[in-house]
Order: sequence, then structure tokens, then C-alpha cells
Amino acid sequence: MKKNYEKILPTYICDIQEINNLSKVMFMNNFPHHQFILCTSGTGKICTENNIEQTVSKGDIVFINSSILFSLRQQENFSIKRIAFNGNFVTNYLQYFDFNPAVVFVPKSNEVFNAFNIAYDGYMHDKDDIQNSVNMYNLIGVCGESYVSSNPALLTPEDFIAESGFDFIKQNISSINIDFSPYLKLHKISITELNDIFISRYGKNINELIYFYRMEFAKYAVFKVGNTHYERYYNQCGFKSPEEFYSEFKKYANMTVEEYFNLVWGEGGADIFLDYFMLLIQDYVCTLPDSYSPVTA
Repeated sequence: MKKNYEKILPTYICDIQEINNLSKVMFMNNFPHHQFILCTSGTGKICTENNIEQTVSKGDIVFINSSILFSLRQQENFSIKRIAFNGNFVTNYLQYFDFNPAVVFVPKSNEVFNAFNIAYDGYMHDKDDIQNSVNMYNLIGVCGESYVSSNPALLTPEDFIAESGFDFIKQNISSINIDFSPYLKLHKISITELNDIFISRYGKNINELIYFYRMEFAKYAVFKVGNTHYERYYNQCGFKSPEEFYSEFKKYANMTVEEYFNLVWGEGGADIFLDYFMLLIQDYVCTLPDSYSPVTA
């Protein structure tokens, strides 16, 4: 898109990209534009700042907010199409549809799928066509309406307890034994009632949910910290010792910490990050996390 368009258009497409059979880990941090990513085949994993690794499968369209740290990796025959976009009205438009989380999975529908392809194909045909702005505006609107309509307008009391209780676990995950007394007193419920709500909402009791998040947080630590020396970080995840950290990680992930590190970051070290995107935005520089310092034996 020509530079003078960017100052006046409410939305515009910055870049598109298609990757067939993603063989390397795609990593990005501080990317200055929002993105929609469509999985065109297979399955993959996305790891983001929300600390939970999620599965992306064929037909999923994922919205990724600008400037967040995330990675995509292949599970099986994972292929994607990507649209990076921005505009002087985009922030307000996204807020209107409550696209506030780092990552939003847009509900699957033919309307959403068609809107994505129209925007993608239009830009591929002529990147300077003013119709691209209209197509992008429509894509955000279709995705936003689908996302909003899929969410209940009002939380039930049980939904509120489930979500706030899970948030309490997240906030206190560094504790080896999480004390729920303040939460129970505040919301005037018993530990049995909270346990039943967790089972109904998440399919896990309190201990299972704590373990699930503790291990997902441990996986995120491997992804975020960027080195294989975790003696300094085990207590932040609520483990008693480095040995427990390593042992529980292997049981949960079916691989060692080092193996997971290599899987998420890629075997090629820092060089792997340089060829993920064939960007048209020449002034963008992919920056690695400040903590990135791989250690080799």
C-alpha cells in the first residue's frame, strides 16, 4: 500500500504471506501490526503471552494483537496464510469487538473464511488497490461479529466464579500450596463448591487445574526465558526444587526441558528467526527477547 494511503485509510493491509508445511518454528516479538492467520491444512501449536499453548487446526482463523511475543510450530502438515494490517481506525474497531486478548480464535464459518480469502486474494492481485481497505474493514467486522455472537452477553454467577477462581490460581501459581481462604471468604463459597464449579466448567478439579496451569506456565517459562538453565526459575512456577521442575516437566510434556526448548525455539539458534516473514515493511526489524541467551554444552 502506498505510504500516502496509510495516513487516511481506516484500515489497510501491510503484508500477506503463505507458508506451506511450516518446517521451522515461527517466532515474532514487537511486530508493529495486527495479524489474522488462517490454518489452511494440518495442525500446529501457538504459544503466546497468555501462557497457554493452544492447538491451531485446519479452518481456524486466529487474530494476534500487535507487539506481542508469540511462536507457531508444526504438529502435522501445518500450513498457514497470514494477513498483517493496520489503520487509523483499527484500534477503535478492534476494541468495539472486544479483541483485547493477545490472541483470539475466531469461530469457524463460511462467511469468515470467505472474507479472509477475499482480503488476501485482493491484496495479492494488486496491493495498491483501494478496495483492499474495504476488504480488510469487512474482514475485521465479520470476524468481530462472529466472535461477539459466540460469547454470552452476561456471565452467570458460576461463570464468574470459574473465571475469577482460575485467575486466582494464575496469580498465586508461584506458591507451592495455594491458600484459597482469602478467595473463599471474599466470594462466600466453600472449597467443595469451588471444586464442583471447576469440574463443571473446565473438566478438572482444583488440584488438576492447578497442576495443568503450573505445567503450562513452566512450558511458557521455557519459551519466554530462552535458555536451558532453570534452577533460577523453578520457584516462580511453584516447584520445591529444580529436580522436581525437571521431573514433572518430563512427565507432563513427554520430553525433557532441553528437548522442549529445542522444539519451540528451533535447533538453528538465533539465525532461524531471520527468515520467517517475507516482509514488505522494510523498516521492521525482528527483535529477540532481552532474555534470549541460548547456552550450548
